[in-house]
Amino acid sequence: MKALVLYDSQYGNTEQIARAIAEGMTAGGAETTVQGAAEAPSLAGYDLLVVGSPTQSFHATKPIDALLQGHALDGVRAAAFDTRLDMAEVDSRMLKLAVKVAGDNAWAATRIATQLEKDGATMVVPPEGFIVEGTEGPLRAGELERARVWGASLMAAQ
Repeated sequence: MKALVLYDSQYGNTEQIARAIAEGMTAGGAETTVQGAAEAPSLAGYDLLVVGSPTQSFHATKPIDALLQGHALDGVRAAAFDTRLDMAEVDSRMLKLAVKVAGDNAWAATRIATQLEKDGATMVVPPEGFIVEGTEGPLRAGELERARVWGASLMAAQ
């Protein structure tokens, strides 16, 4: 199985998660490629497409949004992830209220999954979020291992 883990990262946290997911997928038997959105990779020729972005203003980053527009992904299996803050640790009442109102649409992974499905992909698992400690990170302890396990679970979902 050929898999692509496509990500955008601003402070390196989402890239670390993407690479850990790829490690889990490779251990599960996938021939896995990891590419940043800035590399403008082709999405063709993969059996599994995993896409991730930091959550910014309730969206994925612009490079991820742009890459996902208008691809024919019929027959492609997909998964989506993001990096995000733990809302239980956020002090801003306004941000907590905005996230509560937005619900699942507050996270980049949900929006990425929606776009992948619009393009014809079949989601193999629900979108997943990985926690960063503050806007620039670092990742919460244990998140890289959790990402490896999640990556391996993608192979089991095939």
